[in-house]
Amino acid sequence: MEENKKVILIIGSAPFGGDLTNPTYEVAKLLNGTTYKDYVFRSAKFLPSRRGCIPGVNAAIEEHNPSIIIGVGLADNRPGVSLERVAVNVADFPILDNDGYLALNETLDPEGPVAYLSSLPIRACVSELRDAGIPAQVSNTAGNFCCNMAMYASLNYIAKHKLKARAGFVHVPYTPEMVAKKEERIPTMSFETIKRAVEIVAKAVVDYEEDISMVCGACS
Repeated sequence: MEENKKVILIIGSAPFGGDLTNPTYEVAKLLNGTTYKDYVFRSAKFLPSRRGCIPGVNAAIEEHNPSIIIGVGLADNRPGVSLERVAVNVADFPILDNDGYLALNETLDPEGPVAYLSSLPIRACVSELRDAGIPAQVSNTAGNFCCNMAMYASLNYIAKHKLKARAGFVHVPYTPEMVAKKEERIPTMSFETIKRAVEIVAKAVVDYEEDISMVCGACS
């Protein structure tokens, strides 16, 4: 019975920067209701908004009471899947958010720590992705836009409410269809591969209570 299963919450991003869709939220919706071992997938969406991102993430956690939280967002400068190591307590936007607001060197939570480390087994996730033929690496920055905000929000909520949950964030490339409409040349990944990557990450988090030791290369 699904009601007896623990929850893997996949939080994808709403569209931003002029795009009409965002594959990360589409993947989250497709996984909603599927199961793995004694877990069921649930989906939520975070808003690329200084005002709306953190309340939305908090509301999703309150609704689903997840054991695992995986945020997923787009990165336009990375050729593979990035497992984020750290979220920082700052918003310093490179572009306007969806409300037309530009946050500059703002603290997300004045009472929160400077940073949180991901509690996901990020090296194990990289290993599983590479074994599946998907390029992946550890990343040392989730940026200073709303992906970092969503990651910080989930880890901060867990810490403040003393939850027994693990959380982290994954960046994926844009799809070819999205890039075809842009002038700049940026790396791409098919929607099907993005979906498979998110599933592999989620299953690795279930299967690995502790991370593995490996040299996996980290991007800045």
